[in-house]
Amino acid sequence: MKKFALYAFTLAALVGAGVALASASPSAKLDKQDRVYGGGQFGPGCFTGGAPCFDYARNFAVDAHAQGDGSEAVGNSTYGTPGSVESYRKVTCLRVEGNKAAIGGVITSGANAGGGWIEYFVDRGGPALGDRDLASPEYVDPLDSANWPAGFPTTCPSPTSGFPAGLPVYREVDEGDVVVQDAPGD
Repeated sequence: MKKFALYAFTLAALVGAGVALASASPSAKLDKQDRVYGGGQFGPGCFTGGAPCFDYARNFAVDAHAQGDGSEAVGNSTYGTPGSVESYRKVTCLRVEGNKAAIGGVITSGANAGGGWIEYFVDRGGPALGDRDLASPEYVDPLDSANWPAGFPTTCPSPTSGFPAGLPVYREVDEGDVVVQDAPGD
């Protein structure tokens, strides 16, 4: 009986240590962040509402993280036409509302370097679940443009109501997947 009690005590101590270690792991912090990551391709063709229309497909990739309140956004992204124009972008703002996200920041090299950019995404589940994720075109303007929301490039507009000119335009992501994670308690 003493031997069984010792085993039970040892097992309980190991489980407790494992739970404590898991809660302190680097991945535990990710659960408390807003995140957008993935990539893919959309187009050619016209977006919802008829404009804009692209003659060539667009590739994109994104890895962006922020605190649950959207502050301290970091990450990177690329956007461009395969085999042609491409831009590399620093993520400085991220705003997530449910399964929708707006990301933006500064173009660091390539087309429109030095300008600001915003892109919108809707996560509609994994690529095998039916409806494909949605991506907007890249909206680009000089950093000092009056078209940006107050506080840009560290503050992003709402992904549900902050579209340029009030027009949400999307294309289905033909190839790839985008994951939008809204931190608990947002």
